[in-house]
Parts: sequence; structure tokens; C-alpha cells
Amino acid sequence: MSCLTRQLQQKLAKYIKKEVNVVSPCNPSAVREELISRGVCPSGITEGQVRQVLEVAGYL
Repeated sequence: MSCLTRQLQQKLAKYIKKEVNVVSPCNPSAVREELISRGVCPSGITEGQVRQVLEVAGYL
């Protein structure tokens, strides 16, 4: 998957804050699987991209 736009990162961060139960310590792989299973993200999203979104959301 190509790089995520800043706007998409912010929208995903907002979604994660509202809808995904993120446990501490945060596991980008688990969050990635959750987003894919919910149909929010395509399976091509990488762990690195999810890590960036989690940083935007304030979890990392």
C-alpha cells in the first residue's frame, strides 16, 4: 500500500480512539488485524503504517 495521507492518518487515529480497544503496551500488529477484520483498512496496510497512525493517536 502506498503511504497514508496525513488526513487519512488523522481519520484512522480518531477511529481507533473511539472504536478500538487498545491495550497497553500497544501492539501495532494486533491493531492492524483488528482494523482489517472490521473492514476499515485494506490488508495491504503495513505494521509501520499502523505504528504511524498509533503515534498520531497518542498511543506510542
